[in-house]
Amino acid sequence: MTTNQEPFTASGKSRSQTWGLFPPAAVLVMFAALGTQNYPKPHQVSSSPSILIPIKNRQGTTGPRERHQESTVNGYGQLDNALHHGRVRQPRLLTVDEALQYSPFSSIVPVTTDIIPAPHTDISSSGPLFSTTVDQSAARQPLELLDADIARTLGKSTMAQHALGVMKGYLDASDLTEFPEPVSPKGTMAKQGLNSDRRLLPIQAGRPPPTPTTPGFVTSNQKAFESNAQIISTPGNTKQVNGSPMVLVPPLSAESLVSEYKTFCEDEPLSHGKKERKDRSIVNNPHNQTRDQRAAADQASSHLQTLIQGILDAEDQITEDNAAAPSIDASSYFTWVQQEGAEIRMLASDKLVTLDSFLLKVIADDRLGDISIHDLIRVQKLCEGSFIVVQPSELSMDATWSSDEFSAWVQRAGLAESALRSARIIVKIVIGLHGDKEVCSEEILQNLVSALNQIINSCIIPIVEARPKDSGAEIFSLASPHRKEIGQLLYQANRVMKMLVEMLDKVDIAEAITTALEFLAVRILFVENAQHEKESILGIQRFEALRRTAMEIIIGVFTKHSEQRPFIFDEILSSLQKLPTRRQNARQFKLSDGTSIQVVSALIMTLIQTSAAPAQNLANEVKPRIATTRKRSHSESFSSESEAETSAETMGDGEPSNTPSVDSDAGTDHNAKRLLSTEANELSNNTAKDAQYVVGYFVRRAMTASKTGDQPYRHLLDIFTEDLILVVGNAEWPAAELLLNVLMSIMMNIAENKSTAPTKNMALELLGIMGSAISELVASTQSFVRNLETQDSARNDYLRQMFDEYIDGRFQSSELFLWDGPYRIVLDYLASIDSDSLPTRSAQMFYLIQWARNVASIESTADSSGESMAHQLKKMLSNKAWNLSYNTEAVTKGQCRIAYALTVLHMNFCRRFDRIVNVLLDSVTSEQTTVRTRSLKSVTQMLEKDPSLLDRARNVKILLVKCAADASPMVRDSALMLIGKCIQQKPALEQDFLKSILSLSYDPTVAVRKRSMKLLKEVFTRNTSKEVKIKIAEYLLQRTDDDDKGVSELANQILEDLWFSPFWKCSGAAAEMSIHDRLALKEQMELIIGTTRNGDSVCSALVSSLRNLLGSSSKAAPSNFKVCQMVVSAAFESMIDPEARPEGFEQKHVVQSLTVFARADARLFNSEQLQHLQPYISNLTNTEDSNLLRSVVVIFRCVLPIISSLQQDLLREIQSALFKNVQKLGKAELNEVAACLWTINSILNNPERLAKLIVSVIKHLLFYKDKNMNQNEKDIKSAKRCVQIVGAFGKHCRLEDELRRFQAALAPWQGTSVSGMIIDSVKPFASSTQPLSLRVDALNSIGLVCQSSPHHFNSADVSDVFQKALVEGQSDVQNIVLSNFRDFFAMQENQAPSKTEPSRANGAAPANGKLGGSMKASEGDGASALIAQRFLHNVLSIALASLDATALTATEVIASINRQGLVHPKESGPALVALETSSDPAIANVAFQAHGDVHQQHESMFEREYMRAIVEAYRYQKYVVKDPLGFRPSPYTSKLHSTFEIIKTSKSKYQKKFLSNFCAKIEFDMDKLDLSGPIPASLQLSRFLIENLAFFDYGRLDELLYTLTCMEQIVANTGPGVAHSINTEVFHVRVDTILGGPDESGQGTEETASHKSTAMADVAPQRLYQLTTASIILSCVWDTRTYLRRLYGLSSNQQVKEGKSQTKVKDVNKAPSKSPGISGDKVVAGIAERIESLGSHDSMIRQCSAFVELLSIDHEFRVAADGDEEGLGGPQTPSGDEAGSPVPMSGGSRGPAKRKRSVSVVGTPHKKRGRPSLGRRKSSRKSMEEDEEWE
Repeated sequence: MTTNQEPFTASGKSRSQTWGLFPPAAVLVMFAALGTQNYPKPHQVSSSPSILIPIKNRQGTTGPRERHQESTVNGYGQLDNALHHGRVRQPRLLTVDEALQYSPFSSIVPVTTDIIPAPHTDISSSGPLFSTTVDQSAARQPLELLDADIARTLGKSTMAQHALGVMKGYLDASDLTEFPEPVSPKGTMAKQGLNSDRRLLPIQAGRPPPTPTTPGFVTSNQKAFESNAQIISTPGNTKQVNGSPMVLVPPLSAESLVSEYKTFCEDEPLSHGKKERKDRSIVNNPHNQTRDQRAAADQASSHLQTLIQGILDAEDQITEDNAAAPSIDASSYFTWVQQEGAEIRMLASDKLVTLDSFLLKVIADDRLGDISIHDLIRVQKLCEGSFIVVQPSELSMDATWSSDEFSAWVQRAGLAESALRSARIIVKIVIGLHGDKEVCSEEILQNLVSALNQIINSCIIPIVEARPKDSGAEIFSLASPHRKEIGQLLYQANRVMKMLVEMLDKVDIAEAITTALEFLAVRILFVENAQHEKESILGIQRFEALRRTAMEIIIGVFTKHSEQRPFIFDEILSSLQKLPTRRQNARQFKLSDGTSIQVVSALIMTLIQTSAAPAQNLANEVKPRIATTRKRSHSESFSSESEAETSAETMGDGEPSNTPSVDSDAGTDHNAKRLLSTEANELSNNTAKDAQYVVGYFVRRAMTASKTGDQPYRHLLDIFTEDLILVVGNAEWPAAELLLNVLMSIMMNIAENKSTAPTKNMALELLGIMGSAISELVASTQSFVRNLETQDSARNDYLRQMFDEYIDGRFQSSELFLWDGPYRIVLDYLASIDSDSLPTRSAQMFYLIQWARNVASIESTADSSGESMAHQLKKMLSNKAWNLSYNTEAVTKGQCRIAYALTVLHMNFCRRFDRIVNVLLDSVTSEQTTVRTRSLKSVTQMLEKDPSLLDRARNVKILLVKCAADASPMVRDSALMLIGKCIQQKPALEQDFLKSILSLSYDPTVAVRKRSMKLLKEVFTRNTSKEVKIKIAEYLLQRTDDDDKGVSELANQILEDLWFSPFWKCSGAAAEMSIHDRLALKEQMELIIGTTRNGDSVCSALVSSLRNLLGSSSKAAPSNFKVCQMVVSAAFESMIDPEARPEGFEQKHVVQSLTVFARADARLFNSEQLQHLQPYISNLTNTEDSNLLRSVVVIFRCVLPIISSLQQDLLREIQSALFKNVQKLGKAELNEVAACLWTINSILNNPERLAKLIVSVIKHLLFYKDKNMNQNEKDIKSAKRCVQIVGAFGKHCRLEDELRRFQAALAPWQGTSVSGMIIDSVKPFASSTQPLSLRVDALNSIGLVCQSSPHHFNSADVSDVFQKALVEGQSDVQNIVLSNFRDFFAMQENQAPSKTEPSRANGAAPANGKLGGSMKASEGDGASALIAQRFLHNVLSIALASLDATALTATEVIASINRQGLVHPKESGPALVALETSSDPAIANVAFQAHGDVHQQHESMFEREYMRAIVEAYRYQKYVVKDPLGFRPSPYTSKLHSTFEIIKTSKSKYQKKFLSNFCAKIEFDMDKLDLSGPIPASLQLSRFLIENLAFFDYGRLDELLYTLTCMEQIVANTGPGVAHSINTEVFHVRVDTILGGPDESGQGTEETASHKSTAMADVAPQRLYQLTTASIILSCVWDTRTYLRRLYGLSSNQQVKEGKSQTKVKDVNKAPSKSPGISGDKVVAGIAERIESLGSHDSMIRQCSAFVELLSIDHEFRVAADGDEEGLGGPQTPSGDEAGSPVPMSGGSRGPAKRKRSVSVVGTPHKKRGRPSLGRRKSSRKSMEEDEEWE
């Protein structure tokens, strides 16, 4: 509603003051409060008892978002100034008769009856207010103090202003009792002309005053009027009528005008949706109570007095009688307890209960002052006696007790319950008397807290911590039957704790008591509660209630005692390790929305919020209390002058107007924002410091702990962060945003700067969690906004519009700080909930400070609205008794949630979301593997919450593709996981990432391959592109034959899920299938056909997969078989009908796919289908027909043996057609046709046709045997065809039964086997004199025949042929022979597992023991052994001679020989190690697999061959790969890394022995150095070894430390001798010069210095070359050692500790972590630079000088002396072990720890510091600079 409102002046006052009526009594009370010395008496103002005072206008709301601009303090302040200057205007005053029926007069409490009596609705007068003069003087004392202060301050008393503010609270209409209007004709007539919503009605001029209808009332009032007239006419007359003062009501004056009165709106609430809580001190004051209330209070006070009197009388009786046994009356009040031989008197339990109940009622009525304080003190003393029984010896429990002993303990614990009841009575008395010093005894309270502490620690906590299955199981079983009694003890303890909370809030108590309570509360806070109800005796929530009370105690102490705040934080943080680390156990604090967090998290947030307000600000009551009836001192009754000024300023605030106005005080202050900023910043700095301290403590402790370590700080930081995130959108916990912001800043600093990998991982993990929380906050706010759409409200529309603008990026943050903006809405909501709770009040103050800071930071504008709001907020900061909202519409929880989220999203924490993303993406490119992995996981976590991140961070895709090819498997796995999330959120990204996913299906890491396959399955399911599906199927098929069983099984399962399981439901007849199923089946057939087009390797993999899916091991084999039959039928239909054939596929592709099913399971075909294939083998005219024929022949070969129903005529036709086309077939087709013809022969049983064909071919070969084949190409081609035919048929056809036919046809040949005849006929063409192509085919044919008849491998002639082929060195010839060996070995390996199958198939045990039939050697076994023994050397030479296909075949042969165990491992082991370093991935992979198998089976046997293998690898790299370096760049990896990975599978002792032997290969005898070649051979080998050591991936810290020790020992053992030789032979350093030093003339020094320039020419060049080579080797060892120490962050001190076994075993067993920012570039460049020094004489001299200096100067000692911390990680002087002790397992480079000087040469004396040799200063400086470069 709107009304006319006058504009305000600059000072905030209205141009025309409106006037309203207040009851005369209220004005008189105000005059009394202001004093009577400087203000007129009531009769001086007007002759009427009524008086007019100026008040503010309560009308005038102009809009939903506006508020009143006039503060009520203006009205009161105007009255104060007017009265003080005597400028009160005298308009016509209302009479009492006119005002009474409309004024809430009955609730006004007169200060004294001398001024005005208390009126009642009845005729009888009330009695005197004060029964005694003492009470009357006590009531007058505040007025006297005000009078004195006003006189002292010349009317400017702050105390008076404070009293005025108090009085205004009493005059608030919302707090006053309203009575119905008296019914009178005049009142009714007056009402008829006005609206019903007016509280004060105007009186028309000239009308008589309204009179009550009761005649008695009229008569009494008339008498009072006449009596008052007499009193006025006779000054000084104080006559009372009927013994009671009466009010005189004069008649209405004729001058009364209606225009002089204003009305007030009756329906305008002071707050929306909330009932105003009246101050208890006002409601419960006896003078504000009704008669019934006073009667009830009198009765309660009387009952309490009677009970106390009875207790004290009983005590007096016992004391006076001094009787041994109490009387009957006394025994009803007391009980006696025997303890340690003495009787202790205690109040009886029933009396304690009654006394507690009476006290509660009396204190509620604020009538405890009626009881004598002396009596109350005696009651406290009696209650204190109960604490004596609370002794540790009586309450402590023992797990070894019996049930009877524990029952006795429970009875003693019942006395503790009485002690707790007594404690409550003591505390209630203290609270009821408002902390009166006489009842607030420090000694009693200390005893109380001590007893409470003893009860909780001895009785409650052990029971709470007992569990049924751990060390407390005994106590659990003993206490379970008594859970009710112990639960009652817990309940009483909690009640006492709650009373102590109230006492802390209302009473000032001694510091010692506060400290004791604080320690007790912290102890309770960190007790571990049960996880499940069945594990708790008392119940989880019961103890959690006590824990929450303890939390309130800590908050109370923190609030009132600012000096205790640092100590409280320290005590809480130092106890964090006691918290449980399991999230379910940790979170027991229930929030308003039902979720749970840690109690410690809730406490810390509350303390942070509380620290925003000064001490005592939140602890005080919102409204001042009425002074108690007891006499108080001036300091107790009133605040100090400064506090009174603040109170007077803030308590005068009324309802704020629509736009907060600047009042009279603010009108002269143009710096409201500056003042607001100063105050808000000062308050917020406290919270920021505390937040930084708390978070810093968490982070510091978490940085030194791990998730798997003993200390829980890493887990606690995670739980604390999750708790903060859980409440970051909850307006009741605004400190969560501040704590998260501080935590984010610290984590970003760690992530962006140089830190260790574990620390960075922690930072990146938490940043990912916080980034996800921001996205989650936005998402949850969107859901709340959507819920608002169903509700029609202006505020809902306003919030919805603001959030939409935020999402669109159009939102201006300045809109948040408007007076009616989100901050205001949130504060309105907080004011409507539990405002008496300290956490809620602290949240209000904390949030208000944030609002104030933001308002103060806004730039000033031309209008004064900003200054006005700043001034209003400043007053709100100074006074907590503020109320913001005056709308009728209450703020809902959803509206508050949205408004608060809007503010949080614009705070620092959420505004840095993009920076979080950038930090995580930057960390993806880190040099540390674990950091890259962790950052990818964090990005994945954020992407799950906010898919739009892909659009905002454009470089995400590029980084992911790069990480998918990372050298670390962890990074690749994390990249795959993130790629999967990206594709799931945006399927369109499949095309961008598909190539990376496919490549990772071949990853060497099993986990990566599995994840890639699962991701390919998802892509296959979602994708509609046939090309993509075919590509995915191809890669999945390759994994079905994976070396890892788990990978192959997963691949088969995925193929089954994609290709077969969708058709299980429709695996019936084709006619029964629906159209949809037919189309789906056709699509599936197209995918299979398309897959088989990609080569023989894919077809072979598909065959293997189908065999697995159709085999007996598959659970779904029957269903899969039916689906395959359906696919085969569909394929035949498409082969026959071109229209049914898939687009883009030819007939040969369909037939080729059918061959796959035929090879997998021939049962899938039937005779009718084979008849359709017969026409395709009749005519063979081109290559296309040849390919088609080959596929059809394969089908026939596989299917014919199992189909017996096929007609004989059809088989003969097929046989004839095949014989007809034999001459036209290629080599591949010929092999299949030969196999098919032999299959048909087994059915038709007509071998004569095969024999005739072979005889014919052999005759042709005999014809060409003696001819010169090098001159006639036609003969060569014809001979090749014959050789190929006899080889193919000789392999597949067993015609030994036709021997006689062959002998007859080939007379005079009289051989003993047909296969031998074939070999003899082909052997001449395998000679080296034959053309190469013919020789290759001849060797292949011999090999094929030998595969079917292995005994021919044992033939000397055949062996000689193969031997010559392998030795002569022709690659093609070698490859064909090795291929035959490989195929034969493969056949033998496949046959080996099936040798024992017949005996096992029958269910019987093998006949010949465990091995059974496998002990019987076959022809193949003998042939395999012969090939391995005779040809292995040749095979090894071929494998190590090149990188071509022949080398790969030879490597496969070696691997097969080792798998079958045909030779000793040491014969092929070194070659396998060398081949592992091959640059050909295929060769390296085969060698790695074979080496791993050999190492696993023959670890100890293979150990001795490793050093020979290392040398072999070096030679292979030098002469074959042509790269003698020991590493591969980009990234730097050791060439022997595969070997070292296999070594790491052994035990630590084995690994250390390998490393020790490896380092020993570097050591040398200087006289035996091989100096041949441009670079000495010994130096090249050492370089290879050293660079491998530099880039090994060490799996354990102790291995790394042991390697460093070995390297240091090399330099320490060999270095001094080399340095001595250099000094004596190159630089001619003499011992006498060293000892003598410079003479008096200084010539010694000059002579020594001249050696460098004159002695160089004396050394022989060869000797200098040798010494330089030796120094380079040792220098490179030392450089590598230094690089490894820096790379892994090791110091010499750490190495020494390792050597002394001072480090925990679990630490050295961990993998060492690499330091960021250190690469291998410098060590590689340094080694190369040293080797280049051999190029010139001068460079060799410099190298020798640098090496001598390295062994002469203790850099670490020098740097430490200079105070350079970085020097600790630099190179140090190597020295030998002076005692000759062996090398420790892990140790430092130095010998005795107490060595103070360094030596350069073994046996030389100590050198003086002043020895000027070799330009030490210059070299030292250079060495330091080089040392710094390592950083």
